[in-house]
Amino acid sequence: MRYRLFIFDLDGTLVDTSPGIMRTVRHVEETMGIPPISDSDLRKFIGPPLEDSFIRYHHATEEQAREMVACYRERYGTIGVGEAAVYPGIPEILDTIENTPGTYAAVATLKHRSMAEKSLERFDLTRRFAAIAAGTDEHPSKADLIRQVMDTLDWTDPGSAVMIGDSRYDGVGALEAGVDFVPLTYGFGFSEPGSLQGLPTVYTAEKPEDLVQFVLNTAAWRPNPDPTRRLAP
Repeated sequence: MRYRLFIFDLDGTLVDTSPGIMRTVRHVEETMGIPPISDSDLRKFIGPPLEDSFIRYHHATEEQAREMVACYRERYGTIGVGEAAVYPGIPEILDTIENTPGTYAAVATLKHRSMAEKSLERFDLTRRFAAIAAGTDEHPSKADLIRQVMDTLDWTDPGSAVMIGDSRYDGVGALEAGVDFVPLTYGFGFSEPGSLQGLPTVYTAEKPEDLVQFVLNTAAWRPNPDPTRRLAP
């Protein structure tokens, strides 16, 4: 399969944000006097929407979860965002896509747009993507965000697009949006047996180098007859 639109998740895919996320959740617990959850549940905060995770793992009500999210964003936006690092190979992957005519990179993340923008800007990544779709207070699904990326780019061929991510949210979103999926199993999202079952998986990256190789092998090229015009399917 050859792809021309590579859609990336953010947390755990482009950037290892796990230190900042987990430290900030602990900050919320301490600040608000909430009993701490287990380390195994803490790791599950990487990827899903914050509000859902606070409800699921801290047994918060919707109102409590909103307060916890506000506390979280205050600390993450000033400190947590700086406790991250770009995964090895990501710059090379984006260079390959950028240097392949007719091929594009995009981001679809459930992370709230305000936090996603800060993460991407910190590492000078924003300019590398043709489209960025992120979470909002309306809580769009991952499939909604993938479709938003394709709508932004006037992309009418889902078969030439692939979603790359580290959680089942990414895989289910890809399935619902009708695009292929590449799971990253070196992160936190696919630690449980059977977690890849039923997903439209075309390749599995077990280490960052695998993802580099996948993009190098599958980035499709086609000439653009008018270089001043964006090329969509």
